[in-house]
Amino acid sequence: MRIGILEPKDFSTQAIEILSSCGDVVVFDGGDLGSFLQPLDALFIRLAFYVDHKFLQNAPNLKWLCSPTTGHTHIDEGALETNGISLLSLRGERNFLDTIRATPEHTLGLVIALLRRYRRAFDEVHSGRWNRDVCKGEEIYGNSIGLIGMGRVGYRLGHYFEALGANISYYDVADTVADPYWSRATNIIELIESSRVIILCASHTNSSSPIIGRKEISALRNRYFINTARGELVDEIALLQAINDNNILGVAIDVISNENDENSLLEWRNLRSDRNVIITPHIAGATFTSMARTELFIAEKLCREISNKPMLR
Repeated sequence: MRIGILEPKDFSTQAIEILSSCGDVVVFDGGDLGSFLQPLDALFIRLAFYVDHKFLQNAPNLKWLCSPTTGHTHIDEGALETNGISLLSLRGERNFLDTIRATPEHTLGLVIALLRRYRRAFDEVHSGRWNRDVCKGEEIYGNSIGLIGMGRVGYRLGHYFEALGANISYYDVADTVADPYWSRATNIIELIESSRVIILCASHTNSSSPIIGRKEISALRNRYFINTARGELVDEIALLQAINDNNILGVAIDVISNENDENSLLEWRNLRSDRNVIITPHIAGATFTSMARTELFIAEKLCREISNKPMLR
């Protein structure tokens, strides 16, 4: 059994110990990728590579692909199925994920930074100015927060913002359990129109189409919008245009569409500097603690799979 770690920087030492108990562990050193993949039975990835048919041509022996993530936009799941490869990820692991707080904490931080205009404040001081009047913002207390998606991130955020004195509304396509004091909207437009701050924290599958389209973006006028879910859930062209037209009070994103290929990053970077926009490079779940714990969790999951599933090739 040969287990590969494609992005080994700061990979959990505990996870490596677990993996070593059920196979030979090798790490990618940045050399020839094809040679590294060829003998592997299992592979750990993060987000830097897109795993599709072309990628898998180099891994003829692969039986398990391990991704310590809930989203799979970096993976062609059809290609895995065609090649008989099992995907081990965090999707559906609700009990464990309830103890992983990096994404809701980062989202909370983005909301505070957006409302308090931190980017403008940083730029002002960096430019040698000391003028708080141009950086005045808003508070969470008494504000109206709308959550799109009431999964584990949305549920945790609702409690964070409620503790800070905000009024909470939410929308979810599923009949999810939420706090009885929160208001449930019947659709996304209703949620946007009743909220000052709208946070997208819905789950995404590779067959999902954007749920924040032109109509929803038009409704975001004079509101704040935060996306720490997936860029594919948003019509980015329409959102970028709304920002350029100065129709939205502020936007904070941690994700963009098609992160591993041609994407809109240049357009995001070229937005006018006076717009209240914050962009982080998909770091919501990237803390030392959360990544080590999720890698250990998936390592244990893989070893259980290996012990219960005979090798077929």
